[in-house]
Formats: sequence, structure tokens, C-alpha cells
Amino acid sequence: MKQEYVSARYMLFEGMSSTQVHFSDRDVTLTNTLDYPLYSLASERMRTAFRIAYSLLDKIAFLIDRYWKLGKVPERISFKNVWMVERKQRLLPQFEESDNWPLRGLYWLSKELFDDQLKQTTAFDARELHAIRNALEHTYLRVYEGWAKPFMDEPDSSRYFGMNIGSDELESKTIRLMKIVRSALFYVSFAIGHEERKKNSADSEHMILSIPLDYFEDDRKYRDPQ
Repeated sequence: MKQEYVSARYMLFEGMSSTQVHFSDRDVTLTNTLDYPLYSLASERMRTAFRIAYSLLDKIAFLIDRYWKLGKVPERISFKNVWMVERKQRLLPQFEESDNWPLRGLYWLSKELFDDQLKQTTAFDARELHAIRNALEHTYLRVYEGWAKPFMDEPDSSRYFGMNIGSDELESKTIRLMKIVRSALFYVSFAIGHEERKKNSADSEHMILSIPLDYFEDDRKYRDPQ
């Protein structure tokens, strides 16, 4: 998850800082529909960064389910609902009286997202983040050049497929999502560390051995063509 996050972060940086036409965009035939859509590798990098970041939150939810042995239905797990009794807006007993403060922080962070069943949220833009994610994954996100978005008429939603957004707005929403995911990665790491320390102190009768671990050297971080 850490590698996915840093890769998505760099994709966002590349998308935001790009000022030239990339060679992969040259000679790609696209029809100009006169509504100023943004088509480029830079735009796709921002879209991809958003998708990866949002998917990391669901992966954190799966980690929570497995580590705390919640027994949730895998097809219905999300970062927003993993804390709740199945199909109910009631916190699971495992979390009600928890003294794990990073885990509590992670739970409150989840309230910044929107869910179709759990609509209550603490963030003003939760619905927008949810809508962008759904459009990217399931329908179509039309990204306009930033200056043009205010002048474009919103189409009739009953006959339009997808969602409209300005490039500057997509950029700011992706940065916002990246901050949420960064916090979530910290919190889940600290929360598991808290639980592991509790296990060690509770099992004082047994000797617990540690295993020294090394770090990956930078010169190993490449794709081996073989």
C-alpha cells in the first residue's frame, strides 16, 4: 500500500507539473467537440492517481477486517462501513470501548467519506469525492480545461452519461484525497502497532523473539526484464 501511495503521489505530481505534449499523445485521433475537454497523458495521470488513492482506502478496510477478525462480507467491505454491524448504522462491539487511539482516529477519518447507506459525513466535499470515484470507475468523468468549466452548461442528468469537472477542481480534489489516504496509512500502522504491544505485554509468560529486517536498497527498485 505504501508503494502504491508513493507511486500515485508521483503520478499526481507529473500530471500537475506537465507543460508539454507527451510523445504518447501525438497522432492520437480525437474529435474536437468544441466543449474544451482535456485529453492528455497528464490528465490521465491525475485520474489514475485519484483512483489508486481511493482504492487504497478500501484495501485498508480489508486489512482492518482481517486483522481484527471482523468476519465481514468481502463484497460489501468499504472504508466507510467496515466499522459497522452488517447493514446497520451501529458500531461493532470490538470498537465501542477500544483504547486504541490511532484506531479511533482512523474511524473518525472514515467519516470524511460518503457511502450510499451511511450518508452521514463530517466533510463538506464527501459526496463530490464519492461521485468522482464512481464516475472514474463506472461511467465517465469529463475533465474540462480549468478556465472553461464555469462557462459550460450542465447537461440534463437524465440523459447524460457521466460527470463534468474542471481540471483545476480535479487536481484539488485529488490532493485532498491524497491527504486523507496518507493519514489513513499512518493511523492503521500505529493502530496495529498498539495491538501488537498489547499482545506482547499480555503474554509475559512466553519469550517473544524478534526478527531483524532490512530495507530495500534503491538499486533494487526496478523492473527486471528477465
